[in-house]
Amino acid sequence: MLPKWDNSYSVHNAKIDEQHKKLFELAAKVEVVSDRSVSKNEVKELLAEFFNYMKDHFNDEEKYMQLIGYPNLEEHRKIHKEIIQTMINLIKDIKSTNDLKEKLYIVAKKWLLEHILYEDMKVEKWRSSSLSTDDGGDVSFEAAEDEDNEHPQFYLYTCNCPG
Repeated sequence: MLPKWDNSYSVHNAKIDEQHKKLFELAAKVEVVSDRSVSKNEVKELLAEFFNYMKDHFNDEEKYMQLIGYPNLEEHRKIHKEIIQTMINLIKDIKSTNDLKEKLYIVAKKWLLEHILYEDMKVEKWRSSSLSTDDGGDVSFEAAEDEDNEHPQFYLYTCNCPG
């Protein structure tokens, strides 16, 4: 059984945390699908949703790591590329619906357990020890496009809110 989202998995960035929660939900859908009889189209739709959301999330996560100056960004980016390539290979090598369900479940489990719960927690551990936040507050970012729409600007915001 896959783990459920827990606040202890937070990276203290609202956008990334919401995306992680959504990925936990998608992985739970994968788990449900892997345990019952479904059509190949249903599995393919879930695979596409999971894959596309994951790519968008990785892009946002890499922007966040760049913003906070995470020193192992390139290593983390390489892991993201490996996960994407694994998903592409999975799509290419579909032999049957059951084969697809099994492989998708393995990717969801491995990705959740090893990536969010280990790799992303390394980013949070670094952030919490490196950035000066008086109370360990959340860090969020927003991109604003400048007038020529080519160079996004990022703003670092530290919330010193109580609680």
